[in-house]
Amino acid sequence: MSQREREISDKIASLEKEKKILEGTRAYYEQNLSYSDLEELSGISIREFKRFQSDNEFPYRVGSFNRQAIYDKIQQRTNDIIQEIGKLRGSVFGALDQLLFIPSWQNMIDSSFNGFYLNQPVQKIFQDTIIFLPELAMTGMEETTGEAFMVITGLGMYWVKFELGAGSIVTDYRELTGIVLPFDFYHRAQDETEQVLKSEKMRMTEYMTSIPFSLILEKSTTQMYLRGVISRNIFHPYKESFDQFLGLCKDPNSFNPEDGHKILSGGLTANKSLYGNELLTEKPLGEYSRLIAGIKNTQPKLNKILENLQLETMSEAFFEKLDKMKNEFSEIGRKYLVDWMPGHIS
Repeated sequence: MSQREREISDKIASLEKEKKILEGTRAYYEQNLSYSDLEELSGISIREFKRFQSDNEFPYRVGSFNRQAIYDKIQQRTNDIIQEIGKLRGSVFGALDQLLFIPSWQNMIDSSFNGFYLNQPVQKIFQDTIIFLPELAMTGMEETTGEAFMVITGLGMYWVKFELGAGSIVTDYRELTGIVLPFDFYHRAQDETEQVLKSEKMRMTEYMTSIPFSLILEKSTTQMYLRGVISRNIFHPYKESFDQFLGLCKDPNSFNPEDGHKILSGGLTANKSLYGNELLTEKPLGEYSRLIAGIKNTQPKLNKILENLQLETMSEAFFEKLDKMKNEFSEIGRKYLVDWMPGHIS
């Protein structure tokens, strides 16, 4: 960590501590807590809390006449802290927020479909991973069933390693600008009961791992532990796919806005009857549209989804953001991955 990054890390830690004290302050007033109760509940020492009250002119107790004013003051400062933390992190990571990793697309959507490649049946799939830099997440509603689905847009890639015949190992990939999942599948992937790693700093389940870039600003003891977990479970066993993704981000011709959106759909409903395990595009894309292992087909039928989510109105701004993310991952994100996992990333 550079001196500048260390200073930013210390500033963020200070702001997050202040935010925690503000949360405790609100609880103190709302629940009419004693100082000892607050200390036990929040971990904030009595001395520290009293000093905070004095420095920020918070009263010992609040009456009904000024309660809302106090709450408004707490909320305003909390909002300011959140914005300030966002700016500090943005000064280091730019448009990069987190790296989303799905170790197996088949596992994510409960699929056993191997498919075809170059008119040959795929015998076995070894890896079918998704690497994704999220830009926006939103929910949509399937009109006929009323079921909710989740859409995550951003910069990503589906990468697959498979066997055609005995000993014939092939790898291939597809660029992605979005992922669609039935809401039940997405919720399962986020479920705390499915967590492989218990940590407030990142989420890792059997189905999905979310790695915030801000981990690089955490204290060294936290980093050392998480580095080992991430290296063993993600970067080392899936090195080939990460190398490919870095190559895509460096390629000036990748993620061409003229191609439009390329969204991998796990289905709009839980039974996956609508667009289940399909690549959806806005138009036919030639080589991109040929069959790839693990995915049933590619269809230029994305326009209805884009219309429902109003994504088409944000298309120009989206691809501008995508280009920025691509460049920043090549220049900034890659550096942090290499620093964290020397020898595991090209």
